[in-house]
Amino acid sequence: MTENLVQKDKSDFIKYIPPKGDFTKFLSDEDYQEKGRLWGLFNKNPKYDFLFKGQDFQKKVKLVGYETYGVTDEYHTIIIEFEDGNQSCIHPAYLKEMQSPSFKKVYLVGDNDSKIVEEKKQESEKKETKTTATPKKKVEKKEVVSITLPTEKSHFNGTVKEFSTKYNHFNDSEEEIVIWENVFVKAEQDLEIGNAWCSLSKSLKAVELEVGKAYQFDGKVVDKKLNKEVKYKLNNPSKVVEI
Repeated sequence: MTENLVQKDKSDFIKYIPPKGDFTKFLSDEDYQEKGRLWGLFNKNPKYDFLFKGQDFQKKVKLVGYETYGVTDEYHTIIIEFEDGNQSCIHPAYLKEMQSPSFKKVYLVGDNDSKIVEEKKQESEKKETKTTATPKKKVEKKEVVSITLPTEKSHFNGTVKEFSTKYNHFNDSEEEIVIWENVFVKAEQDLEIGNAWCSLSKSLKAVELEVGKAYQFDGKVVDKKLNKEVKYKLNNPSKVVEI
């Protein structure tokens, strides 16, 4: 008689963790591809459909944005959307693990995911605290010049200083980047940014940038340092024209 009972779809037990208020949506397909590669969800060819897996079921989901956390907002929690419109948070590494054919874990969005996300945040913040902790010894205080960065997309002038690479720990690869110098936000009163960096995207490769040449372009600057000398990142430079 038990065999004749209608079994409830196990996916009905999914508990969702909705994003906290507004989350960051992808600025463009190029931005989507850059983030997807950063998270290690795909390499050369972009992927738009992913599988969310639980015990004996799987659901199709799409990436619709992300939340940031950490001292410098360099850590991400992905926002996924199910086919029924429900949205939930998930850590990039866990979503990547779900794409493996051998994934067999019992998983319900909610208790497990919130625990994983919180543990990842705590691990990241502990690492940053250790990294940025001031040594207990007398040091000369240096004057720190604070820059108020524009929050919207802006117009820039800058000179290509060099081409380099940056290690991407999500997919264990070297990411090609461009290092800029003499970067200015062009406005009624120019704002000097100094040195900045950005990913060497396909659109930038098409421009055939040259070291030592100055260019103007549109983009958004964020406080995400590469090293001590390069403290800012340029997101999605577009309309790049040599000056």
